[in-house]
Amino acid sequence: MENRIKVVYEDEDILALNKPNGLLVEGIVSGERTLTDWAIAHSNPRARALHRIDRDTSGLVLFAKNSKWNRELTDLFERKRIRKEYWAIVKGAWDPRRNKVETKIRRTAEGKWENHREQGKEAKTTFRVLGQDQTCTWIQALPKTGRTHQIRLHCLEAGCPIVGDRFYSDDRANPLLLHARGLRFLHPAGTGEVQLNAVAPSYWANWLSIFPNSD
Repeated sequence: MENRIKVVYEDEDILALNKPNGLLVEGIVSGERTLTDWAIAHSNPRARALHRIDRDTSGLVLFAKNSKWNRELTDLFERKRIRKEYWAIVKGAWDPRRNKVETKIRRTAEGKWENHREQGKEAKTTFRVLGQDQTCTWIQALPKTGRTHQIRLHCLEAGCPIVGDRFYSDDRANPLLLHARGLRFLHPAGTGEVQLNAVAPSYWANWLSIFPNSD
């Protein structure tokens, strides 16, 4: 799996990696190597992930290679000054007029999360349809908050669960088609805007081919 990890961007202070699905960003699970282990081996022992994506989700993860801009980078995430773009392929026909989903999200007793009308933390995601056929829809998701499983739950709320979502659908045949496609932010060093895009995994190709003008 490690040979599928790609460096998308790197400078003296920041490292952006394209994570394959199935790999944890960080944590200890029976000695399992993580993306953070790879980043440390690639750069230095001080490398740390500035945010996380799910094990089943592929795509961009941003690392600080040192503590030089620690406060500034943390502030970018806390103040929602980093634009995160995701791609997802969902089951069913997403209504193009539904460009926003807002719910509260809370953890359930089973260790998963759920949308709830009254309890939980506020969550908001905006959506745009990128392609559609009779059975599924390719969408862009822009999370405005950072709740666990937020995009997965908001697609479920819209009646269109993500293909391969083993937590919130009965699909066990496909990998999760959720990809952290883009990050955009102002570099804390004052060198201007950084705009990053990560190529989707190869198994996306067959799915994208069913949508017109997906190249």
